Amino acid sequence: MLQLKPTIVEFLRCEVGDGRSASFWYDSWTEFGQLISYLGEAGPRLLCIRKDAKVVEATRSGNWVFPAARSDNSQALMVALADHSPPESSKGRDAFLWRNASGNFIPSFSSKETWEQLRIHSPLVPWADVIWFKEHVPRFSFVSWLALIARLPTRDRLRRWGMNTPASCVLCSNGEENHNHLFFECTFSSSVWGFFAAKFISFPPATLSAASSWILLHNLPQNTKLISILKLLLQTVVYHLWKERNSRLFTGVASTAAALRLIIDRTMRSRLLSFPGPSLLSSSLLAVYFSRLSYPL
Repeated sequence: MLQLKPTIVEFLRCEVGDGRSASFWYDSWTEFGQLISYLGEAGPRLLCIRKDAKVVEATRSGNWVFPAARSDNSQALMVALADHSPPESSKGRDAFLWRNASGNFIPSFSSKETWEQLRIHSPLVPWADVIWFKEHVPRFSFVSWLALIARLPTRDRLRRWGMNTPASCVLCSNGEENHNHLFFECTFSSSVWGFFAAKFISFPPATLSAASSWILLHNLPQNTKLISILKLLLQTVVYHLWKERNSRLFTGVASTAAALRLIIDRTMRSRLLSFPGPSLLSSSLLAVYFSRLSYPL
């Protein structure tokens, strides 16, 4: 059966110039993609062209040179090449082009556009803006993402996997350790989150999902700076609570809630310092943070 085009998406295409760099068999320089795939392993024997040949080696005196076609696919290739001008030195060097998001081939490569074409797109979750935003810290976002989708290795999950581990919360020793308890039903985690959240929200959300929903609900233009701070604050608290939990579990070293609040405050200051105000008349994120926070911690 005649095979017209490969079914896979091609990301790299060669535009033949002098034909001295483009591989005849392995570069995609015709509408059929890689010719070694189109004609099969028998292709080099059928066309009398060696596997490591360049495109220019399929020409002689400025014309294509092929033996008589011995298959439907080789016949289709020869018909197509009749309208495809042979390589010439006057055309310059062969050019390799990358597929962009719109499906066009251009000289420059973009890892982002290539990834967008490769990955399987899923529906955007409503809390995406709470996890990925300009001021985020990658490791904080990663832990917060796992917490929101309940994929951190909490004790309840470890027990479901068959591991012999205590069920009690590492931070407060009361209640079963699970995602809802850690963020923020636990008395320890609640005291840390509640202290900071109360500086920005009259009635702080008492759970991680409620906090993310509150942020999304109030994510309005007039609240841009406040929301940016709250997003970062939520992630910073979640990250350091999880880090404290692991420190107690694996090293036996425990911090008090007051000590952890100091660490979170220093982290917030350091990160917000990286984002100055857009002008001398506009408050920076750090200034807004200072204006809301009162001491002592």
